[in-house]
Amino acid sequence: MRLTNRWHSCGMSSEVTPDGCPVEVYRHLPAGHEPDLIHEAIPPGSRILELGCGTGRLANPLAAKGHHVTGVDESAAMLGHLRDVTPVHARIESVRLGERFDVVLLAANLISTAHDRRLLTQACVRHLVPGGMLIAQWLPPSWFGRVDREGRLGPVHGRVRLVRSTAEHVTAETTYRLDARSWTQRFTAYRITEARLRDELAEAGLHLSRWLDATHSWWSADRER
Repeated sequence: MRLTNRWHSCGMSSEVTPDGCPVEVYRHLPAGHEPDLIHEAIPPGSRILELGCGTGRLANPLAAKGHHVTGVDESAAMLGHLRDVTPVHARIESVRLGERFDVVLLAANLISTAHDRRLLTQACVRHLVPGGMLIAQWLPPSWFGRVDREGRLGPVHGRVRLVRSTAEHVTAETTYRLDARSWTQRFTAYRITEARLRDELAEAGLHLSRWLDATHSWWSADRER
């Protein structure tokens, strides 16, 4: 469910997830301000389910802030880096835990890169208590106006390069550099308008409630009671 459909590395090899993500890169990505952003949007001591938790970049700090966190990922190597988080080795689309949570967290722009968003939102809704909250990160429409970009996230330098653009989606490549090593991932991101997002969430029984940051990259949606 992550961004990539192709992986290539230069230099030292690194363990790679079933969907092609280099574990070493994700292990070094800093949490930044995002755990605080999420923490401030939810009640204290919330029961959180993070779908696609990776190495725990968000799950670990949220657990440290007093929340009860369960993390789902299809990579056992990623799950091995969780701390004080209950790990679940499974694919997002098919996971069924038989319990519900106050908050479901969907980060890493998965909502924008999923081939079938319905399966993704269905997984979120079936694990939310009535009145529970989905917190998600997406690629807002403004992102598609300037796909080519680069920057540094902690020790990781990243560069995104546009490969192909259509009315429905863009294909791009991200190259990560860490010390003398580099990894390249190709991904597809689907263009979603705010109106379409609201409609798709409503079909799943969710109501887009608010934007959590100034760039409208993070939002919350409430499940119907």
